Amino acid sequence: MECKRLLKMLESHSERDKLLRFLCYTSQLIGGVTKQKKYSKFSHHLSECRTTLRLLDDVPMLMYSLSYGLGKKEPDTYMQVCGVIVNILDQLYYPLEHVAWAADKGILSQNSEKWWLASNVCWALSLYFNIARSLRYLHLLNSDPIHLHNESVLRKKDTPDIMKKTLRLQLAELIAVVCYICDFINAIHWMPEGFLWGGRLKQWQIGALGMASTLLSFLKCCTYKDSF
Repeated sequence: MECKRLLKMLESHSERDKLLRFLCYTSQLIGGVTKQKKYSKFSHHLSECRTTLRLLDDVPMLMYSLSYGLGKKEPDTYMQVCGVIVNILDQLYYPLEHVAWAADKGILSQNSEKWWLASNVCWALSLYFNIARSLRYLHLLNSDPIHLHNESVLRKKDTPDIMKKTLRLQLAELIAVVCYICDFINAIHWMPEGFLWGGRLKQWQIGALGMASTLLSFLKCCTYKDSF
């Protein structure tokens, strides 16, 4: 059963990226703790691999943004606004990163630093608004769970199931918030020195935060699937 799950994971681009991300940050953590350059080098190559694979992510992201639209399926306007802003920032992130990558590889005669900075700003802001959206959703789940599942409440006997589903959704969203916060801390680290804690994290701290975020994202997927 576990082998089938692993094979299914490796067949999916998004799940494969999570696995590469986990290996990347784990190597970074080990390299930071042991001070052995081979782990840091391995982490660097995996990071480059992920960046190269993201060259193909623009169209899927665009299709998702178009299907999301103005977020009319969101529970309230606050989450709609956050969702639209996140999609815009994520859509901008990819071409900015592509230009930075191409400049590093000598394909474009550009200074890559400003493009990396611009893509990192989009990443950090996207995480910030994701945190805000998830916190809002947690508040709604806590304050009025019945309203969020009004189509199932037509029969009172379904109410216990709704509450179980709500608890699982709350757990999944709480995990998501922790993931976003871990990534946000890392994103600010890559900002210029002098901006908040830009450049102040140690290598093992970056690896630990990234590894924790990736593991929790796997846990969130399992928790969310079990909610339905």
